[in-house]
Amino acid sequence: MLHITNGESVVGTFRKVRFPGTYLSWLDVLHDGPVPQTQTLEELSDVRAQALAGFGWGSPEKLRAEFAARDRALADFRRHEEIVLWFEHDQFDQLQLLQLLDWFAQQELGSLKLSLVQVDSYPGVKPFYGLGQLSGAQLVRLFPARVPVTAAHTAPAREAWQAFRSTDPGALLSQAQRPSSALPFLAAALRRFLQEYPWTGDGLSRTERQVLLAAARGRRRKEDLYIEASKQEETPWGDSSVYLRMAGLAAGPYPALAKAEARQDGKAGQNENVSHHGSAGQDKKAAHDEYEITDSGRQLLAGQADWITLRGGVDRWLGGVHLTGPQPQWRWDESRGTLIKSAI
Repeated sequence: MLHITNGESVVGTFRKVRFPGTYLSWLDVLHDGPVPQTQTLEELSDVRAQALAGFGWGSPEKLRAEFAARDRALADFRRHEEIVLWFEHDQFDQLQLLQLLDWFAQQELGSLKLSLVQVDSYPGVKPFYGLGQLSGAQLVRLFPARVPVTAAHTAPAREAWQAFRSTDPGALLSQAQRPSSALPFLAAALRRFLQEYPWTGDGLSRTERQVLLAAARGRRRKEDLYIEASKQEETPWGDSSVYLRMAGLAAGPYPALAKAEARQDGKAGQNENVSHHGSAGQDKKAAHDEYEITDSGRQLLAGQADWITLRGGVDRWLGGVHLTGPQPQWRWDESRGTLIKSAI
């Protein structure tokens, strides 16, 4: 049996309780950086390794090796009698699940069983962020509830994965507005992804705005900004993704955040309560860096400035869409719950 899940936390728990089978961590943060159309998984993995290296999350060589080992383990799936996909409800997991369901839909499975465990809660665990919170005994109790993967799962997954990697986000918007009984968490996860487009009005993504609001409330330390911003999320992000956006807010000719001199208060970093999705090479050494909101940041929160204009343009990948130029080709309109094509 092969168990595929979202990260090393769950895999570590499997190992601890000696859960029967082999484990594979699907390490990739697909909501960060380019995810374009490619002919093969290996080609996409090379793109992803370069992107994550560009974020400072590891060396290109190390990341390529990790992706290659992951892809070889997946390609060897016929060694097993059953494959169990373990994923939760947030966009981090749902995007990984799309990728895997699309891949398996293209394979000849024969008599091999493909099963799915997907949850958004667990009795007695509140707040529930993900599978990484659960003990070995709790994970074991989920195992009998796994369901066979059928066309009801793979058909919408393949459509959504294709849309996610398209250069035109219109199809993804349609997927985010289309509920799926087999994939009940998908539409909400895709909507959350779309909220990372620059918004109409101020040009900030949802995460960027949440970070600025945390700074405006007096949070300074990097990890405290992360924790405060995470309180505004239904399903908190991994800290590396949020730190990446903090760095972006502190860059450009008119930054919204400014680096402040760190205070030596002796506190240790305590973000594990919400950081259940780490990415490769997280910058834990810089977790105590401090930021202060700038006048530009205050103007943005007041709706008196546009972040894209302050930055002097945009260069951002969202799945298969590359926003580039003096203004983004698309913006998110939160009041209408839709994407607006810019008149450029």
